Amino acid sequence: MAITVKRPRSEAGTGGSLAFELFQTAYVTSDLKRATQLLGDRYGIGQWTIFGPGGGMQIGLAWVHGHQIEIIQAVGTGIALYTDWLPQTDDFAIRLHHFGYYIHDDAEWAAMEQMLEREGRPIIFGGDGGFVQFAYVDAPELGHYLEYVYPSAEGKAFFESVAPN
Repeated sequence: MAITVKRPRSEAGTGGSLAFELFQTAYVTSDLKRATQLLGDRYGIGQWTIFGPGGGMQIGLAWVHGHQIEIIQAVGTGIALYTDWLPQTDDFAIRLHHFGYYIHDDAEWAAMEQMLEREGRPIIFGGDGGFVQFAYVDAPELGHYLEYVYPSAEGKAFFESVAPN
């Protein structure tokens, strides 16, 4: 018999920075090919959607039981948000980088911005990548960043096309 837990749904933004829909766990790595292979071999995540948004970044995305796993390999300048998270050696590494929170509409994005302002958490990196608006916030007490992601219709379609596992 399957055991399910009825989970209460909070109103977005009413419980602070973490009170939005958690949909993603993201890692940074020094070697995307090796990282996706390791996650396949050890954790059963064998199917990946790999893309390069430019600026020295390569990203792997995979769905695992309704949760998205993201692996980012960043190389070059101007992307210290990612590269500084890794050891400054030539050794292979994977590190937890951020939790991603899905924003559903303009009202929720505005609620997120107001909530961050009330908490005194500035957006340290953000923008509109064409198919998704995003905002990173530092959460040093937690040991990782928080990313808020608001996809356009095209972004939503892209997320829906990501490889399932």
